[in-house]
Amino acid sequence: MKKLFINTALFALIVILVSSCSDCPLTEHDAIYLCQTRIVTMERFNPNFTVAIDPNSGEEIVTLDPDYNISMYEFPFNYASSGNFPNDNRFKGNTQVPIISLPFAVNNTIYYAAYADTYPINSELSGDILVRDVDLSGALPTATLRIKGSIAQIDQNFLSENAQVFCDYVDAQRANIEQSFRNYTVGNLYGANQPGATLNRYDTRPIVVTDQSGRIIGAVGAPNVPTPPQDIINSLTADIRSKSSIDLRVTLGNVYTYIAKNGKRFVFFVSEIRAASLPPNRNRVSIMLYPLDK
Repeated sequence: MKKLFINTALFALIVILVSSCSDCPLTEHDAIYLCQTRIVTMERFNPNFTVAIDPNSGEEIVTLDPDYNISMYEFPFNYASSGNFPNDNRFKGNTQVPIISLPFAVNNTIYYAAYADTYPINSELSGDILVRDVDLSGALPTATLRIKGSIAQIDQNFLSENAQVFCDYVDAQRANIEQSFRNYTVGNLYGANQPGATLNRYDTRPIVVTDQSGRIIGAVGAPNVPTPPQDIINSLTADIRSKSSIDLRVTLGNVYTYIAKNGKRFVFFVSEIRAASLPPNRNRVSIMLYPLDK
């Protein structure tokens, strides 16, 4: 009986204590700030393939280049993402896409006269960065990038992939970073005014003819290629003079401020330029990025 009384008393005491703490304040702690860097790796853009005819069936046999790739990198819109790698689907079935084109008809069939290239121009990139080329022949590897947003170089020799070191670097460079963005002009678009920028024009290229799917039939004047009217040729020749693209040559340790095509601001640096260790040893460029906008 005595033991039952003691157990009952202890149970009652526990109930009282639990009830009395139902309104006890929670202990609050400061939110933990975590610098959220990301590393992304991009492969060289290469839409090339070959087409052969099977001698037995007469069907087309398509063979991709070993390092075939039609994707590019797109910066993230928020902290929940590390970005995307959209394909340029215009290259599905095509090794080149038109820079500019005009339609014409022959025997009630529509064709297009066009200036075409293996790479889209800056304004038509499906992402933010396309890796056009990688050069590993020199003492210091370099890469040629095609950019859609606005960019400015703020440093040339940041050589560390340590995430915290990069966070500390960005924090220490806040004033310089903000000033970099304030200094942006129209010249920063595509990196036109940056060290290592190259302007590409297209008016010396041959005019080609494509079918309605965008597949190139051949160059104007070649056998079995439909001939565009002269007024179409004249218009193309005049219009292509207004078309150009910008490529940016970069190397390890180059640091940039960047306004992505989605309007978000970033700091990133080139952390790696290399060939993969497995065949076909695809060429790659890695960047470490720091989002500045939530």
